[in-house]
Amino acid sequence: MSSLDFDSDELSELYGYVDSRWRNEADNGVEEDEDPARLFERSRIKALADEREAVQSKTFTKWVNSHLSRVSCRINDLYGDLRDGRMLLRLLEILSGEHLPKPTRGKMRIHCLENVDKALQFLKEQRVHLENMGSHDIVDGNHRLTLGLIWTIILRFQVIISS
Repeated sequence: MSSLDFDSDELSELYGYVDSRWRNEADNGVEEDEDPARLFERSRIKALADEREAVQSKTFTKWVNSHLSRVSCRINDLYGDLRDGRMLLRLLEILSGEHLPKPTRGKMRIHCLENVDKALQFLKEQRVHLENMGSHDIVDGNHRLTLGLIWTIILRFQVIISS
């Protein structure tokens, strides 16, 4: 099993197990937070989670660019380049073949929120389930939710394209 086979829930569960295991053992005279074995395990779990996120980000960026290339566009930073909602709207237009509302002009937060909200609203109309995700999550660059959004888009539209 590679480090990429863990999802964040599994990593949290593993971390919880490791943490509880060490708490239940007899005190060996070393402060809990200073125990080298515990610190190593924590740092290894964090490194695995970070590695998984980096691989997902790189993979999803390439997937997005493979579709945006149809209209001579590309992104470099998955989290940063989707924040204003413009590329997200363009991606959804390409994938769906439908015309989406024009993006709101401007770089202010309210404009970005409005654009991302248009994209999320379109996905809801396509019966794409977006649990616990709002436009502010994407505008704020939340890595986990941005990756989740792109994964949801892949699942919804890649199956249609492949069929």
